[in-house]
Amino acid sequence: MRIKFFIYRATRISLGIFLIFYSIYNVIRYSKFLDRLDVYFGSAKVFNIELIEALAPLVPFEEFVIGMFLILGIFTKEVLIATITLFTFFMLFFLDVNYWFLASIYCILSFVAIVLLKNSHYDINSMSYNKEPYRVIK
Repeated sequence: MRIKFFIYRATRISLGIFLIFYSIYNVIRYSKFLDRLDVYFGSAKVFNIELIEALAPLVPFEEFVIGMFLILGIFTKEVLIATITLFTFFMLFFLDVNYWFLASIYCILSFVAIVLLKNSHYDINSMSYNKEPYRVIK
């Protein structure tokens, strides 16, 4: 049981660290990130939606927040659901623009997040979900 708890926590923290470093990298090289977005959306067929294109520059900031929540273990279940949704969308988006390598990376990351969500009962130090939000903050 102790080893499962350690593996769960190490995987959750590793995923959070990866998201934080990748988001910091994209923020530091933000102009190149925006150029890559233009290339991606230029070849998108299904996901060529203006709303998605307008929200895409916020992705590094979303990844940073998700990574921080994963590392700190705050609202782990909800953050993992958001992570799975985000990674699945990225996987489908990169399949649409024919970037198979990036789609496979997000497929693996989505699978890791699904496994973490399925085994979330191992992390006993995460914030409780049964309490009211105002009581958790106090």
